Amino acid sequence: MGFTKLLSSVNLLRVNPGRILRYCSRPSSNECGAISSDDDKKDLQDSSNEGSKSGLVLGVYEEKDKFELTPAAEEINQKSGGKICRYLNELSSELKLGKAFVVTDVVPEFGPVAISCLGKKDPGYNKLEELDETNENVRVMAGAGVRALSGRGCARVAVDAARRHTPPRRARTWPPGGECLQYGARVAVDAARRPHAAAEGAHLAAWRFEEFKSPGDKHQEVQLSLHGSEGKEAWDTGTVYGQAQNWARYLSDMPANKMTPVDFAQAALDTLCPLGVSVTVREREWLEAQRMRGVLGVAAASCEQPLLLECAWRGAAHAPVLLAADGITYDSGGLCLRSSHKLRGSRGASGAAVVLAAIKTLALLKVPVHVHAVIPLCEQLVSGRCLKPGDVLPALNGLNMQVEDTDLESQLLLADALVYGQTMYKPSLVIDVACLTQGIPPATGGGAVAVLGNSAHAWDALVEAGARTGDRPWRLPLWDYYRRQVVDDPAVDLRNKGSGTATICKGAAFLRHFVCGEWLHVDTSGVSRGGAVYLRRERASGRPARTLAAFLQAAAGSERDTPRESRD
Repeated sequence: MGFTKLLSSVNLLRVNPGRILRYCSRPSSNECGAISSDDDKKDLQDSSNEGSKSGLVLGVYEEKDKFELTPAAEEINQKSGGKICRYLNELSSELKLGKAFVVTDVVPEFGPVAISCLGKKDPGYNKLEELDETNENVRVMAGAGVRALSGRGCARVAVDAARRHTPPRRARTWPPGGECLQYGARVAVDAARRPHAAAEGAHLAAWRFEEFKSPGDKHQEVQLSLHGSEGKEAWDTGTVYGQAQNWARYLSDMPANKMTPVDFAQAALDTLCPLGVSVTVREREWLEAQRMRGVLGVAAASCEQPLLLECAWRGAAHAPVLLAADGITYDSGGLCLRSSHKLRGSRGASGAAVVLAAIKTLALLKVPVHVHAVIPLCEQLVSGRCLKPGDVLPALNGLNMQVEDTDLESQLLLADALVYGQTMYKPSLVIDVACLTQGIPPATGGGAVAVLGNSAHAWDALVEAGARTGDRPWRLPLWDYYRRQVVDDPAVDLRNKGSGTATICKGAAFLRHFVCGEWLHVDTSGVSRGGAVYLRRERASGRPARTLAAFLQAAAGSERDTPRESRD
C-alpha cells in the first residue's frame, strides 16, 4: 500500500512529551464463562422466593397449522407423558416466533419450562433478507425463552439449541457460490452453528443494565447453559460473542459522569490487558505534540482531558487491520446545541465500545489475526473555548477542515485517527466505526448498519458476517457526486457539512480524503439502541460488535488459508 501521496505532509513526532497513563500486554487467561445477568418482569421479592429453581427452554417449529417438536422437546415430552403436546394444543393460536410460554409441571428435574417458537423449520438463507434465518430464529427462540424464565426467578436456565438428530442431506451455502473472494470463507447453513446462535440470543436477552440500582433492588443473575452435551464448543464460542456485546452495551449505557474519557480508557485497560491485548493511553501533551488539532478542537470546551486509546491484538504476524472509532463519551453538539430530548441520549461512545468488544472477542477466542485500534476519547461541551461554526482546523495530512456544523464532530476526530493509524501501522484494511450523523435512523429504523467504502471484497465479507450474526449491513453510495459537495468552497480544502442533504454520504466522502487503500466506514447511528427482539428497547444495543468480530474471524481464516507467496 502506498502512503506517499496521501500523507506527504504528515510530520508525526517520534517523541512522547506527555505521560502514558499505562501500558500493558500481559499473558491471556481463559475467561470463557457462561454467567450473564438477568431478568425481565418480576420484582426481586418474587425472584428471591423462586431463585433456587432451574428452568429449561424448549423449541418448537411452526409448520402451517401444526407444531413440530425439536429432538430435545420430544425427549422431554415423552418423559412427561405427552404434556408438551397437550400444552401446545392449548397455545396453538398464540405461539408465534418471538413468543414463549412458561409451564411448571412438566418434569421433576426442571421447574418452569419455557415453550418457545422457532418459526418455520430450517428456512436457511434468505437472499432477499440477506439473513441466515435458521440461526436468527434460534437466537429469537432462546432469547424469548430465557427472558420468560428469568421473569419467573429462575437462577439457572438450560437452553435447547434446536439441534437435529442427523445432519442435513446437503450443506447449503450463501451467498450463491459460497465464496467471499478475499476475506470470507465458505459457510454452510446447517445445524452446526445453532448452539452458537442459541448462546448469543440467550446471553443478549438475559443481560440488563442495573449498575446504579440498590443491591436489594437488583434482579438475580441467571446462569445459562446448553441443554445436552452436543455442541458445547459452539455454545462456548457464542457465549463469548454475546458477553462481549453485553460489555459494549455496558460501556455505552453508563452515564457521562461515570464514563468519562479516563473511565473509558481504564475500562479498556482492566478488561483487555489480562487477555493479552496491548493497551496504550496517551494524554493531552502527546496529542498537542502530534498536532492532532481535530481531537483537541472538539475537546477544547470540556474539563475532561482528551486521550488517545490504542489497543493491539497480535494474533498473527501479517499487516494489521486498522480499526478507528470516535470515542465521544458525551456529545452536546457544541455551539450547534442539540435539543433537550437528544441531549438525554447523547452519552456513550458506541463506536468505540463496538471496537473494544470485537477485540475482546478475538482475544478470548485467540483468533490468529492482527488488529490495531486507534480511538480518540473526549467530550464535546459548550464554553468560551469551544469550536465555532466557521472555524478552520488543520488535519494531520495538511488538509484544512472548515467546521460548518459543530455537531458533526466525528469526522474531525476520525481524520486525525485515520492518518495517524495508517502512518504508524501500514494496515492492509481500514475500518472506522462511528456515528457520523443522524441521517440513518429515519432511513433504516434500526434495521441495518449503514456501510460505505471502496472495497468490494471487504463489503462482500461483511454482508456474509452480518447474515450469520443477524446484524445486517446496508451499503450506501460513495460517489464523486458527494465528494464535490464537501470540497466546493474555494477558501478551504474540506467542509465538515458541505452542500446537499445526504449527510451520511457526505460524511464518508469527507473521511475518504484521509484514507488510502481498502476501507470501510461502519455507521452505528441507526443501531445504537434496541434492535432485535432479544435486545431490550431503548437501551444500548452494542451493535454491530458481533458482526465486526465475525468479519475479522473470517478474515483470519482466509488469511491462514492463503499461500504466503500470494499474501506477499
